[in-house]
Amino acid sequence: MKRYVALLLILLPGFGSRAHAQTTAPLKLLQKIPMPNVKGRLDHSTLDLKKKRLFVAALGDNQNTVEVVDLKSGKRVASIPGQSKPQGIFYSPDFQKLFVANGTDGTCKIFRGDNFKLIDSLQLGINADHASYDPATKYLYVGIGDAKAGSLSIVDTRTNKHVADIKTDARPGGIKFEKAKGQIFVTLSGADHLGVVDSKKREQVSALPTGVAGNVALAFDEGHHRLFDGVREPATLIVLDTESGKEVSRLEGVGGIDDLWYDAAHQRIYASGGRGSEVGFVYVYQQKDADHYELLAKVPTAASAGTSLWVPELNRLFVAAPASDKEDAAVWVFEPQK
Repeated sequence: MKRYVALLLILLPGFGSRAHAQTTAPLKLLQKIPMPNVKGRLDHSTLDLKKKRLFVAALGDNQNTVEVVDLKSGKRVASIPGQSKPQGIFYSPDFQKLFVANGTDGTCKIFRGDNFKLIDSLQLGINADHASYDPATKYLYVGIGDAKAGSLSIVDTRTNKHVADIKTDARPGGIKFEKAKGQIFVTLSGADHLGVVDSKKREQVSALPTGVAGNVALAFDEGHHRLFDGVREPATLIVLDTESGKEVSRLEGVGGIDDLWYDAAHQRIYASGGRGSEVGFVYVYQQKDADHYELLAKVPTAASAGTSLWVPELNRLFVAAPASDKEDAAVWVFEPQK
């Protein structure tokens, strides 16, 4: 009788396809690249695409390094000491330099890309954190400040000079560029809105209200004018229309979110979280159209594994997993599945 029921279920129209859809995860874990003896929290990452090197900011109190991972060999190959709570990080392929925003001393440290020797250390301001690069101008933007006042510090990656500061309502993060209009969208620490910055005027010109103060990470679909806002408290994903400024969707978010990415090829959003949690997750959302979204899966990662890096050129999502009692710190490598 049991055999008959099982066969009948398989033959029912659509049952097999639905069962497959429910059991196939949209992200496949390909490997874990260990980083032995790396202690404490891990923050943001950047990639040297040509040489396939991943740089991970390790900001633990007794760590303060940037870890260098060779993706071709699947090994950690170097550790760059002398950091001071490294957070935002960027590798310049044009000038083969590594830029590291350090939160404790408020510097942007610049290293050679071959031997990792220190080139310069620029004083930006308090709590230098998130960093994002504009390839059109070769400028690196670094968020500094606190919940009372902040700025986007501009670093010229050609000359290694701190060229200007753009004042914002609070410390900016989640920095995303809108190429067509020359605008920059930022989260603002402690504020119930997002900031809109005019990169040519070098000033904050408007705001996008969200109604919550825990805005942490941003992703952007410029083609559809949709800005994705990752909120830490309450854990939420908010979708905003940047043309009208209106909210078009609000979904369950990942707890302890740190990074958010838009995958244009698969029309998906990846939200990585886990800050302070026993288990981290990557929440995967499907974009059905500009105004409709679905939470596809909650892919488990590691405890406190909040930060990630989406690299469309490699079709890979890299998640930084701190050390635990059971495992070394590691980079988890995921591949999107259809």
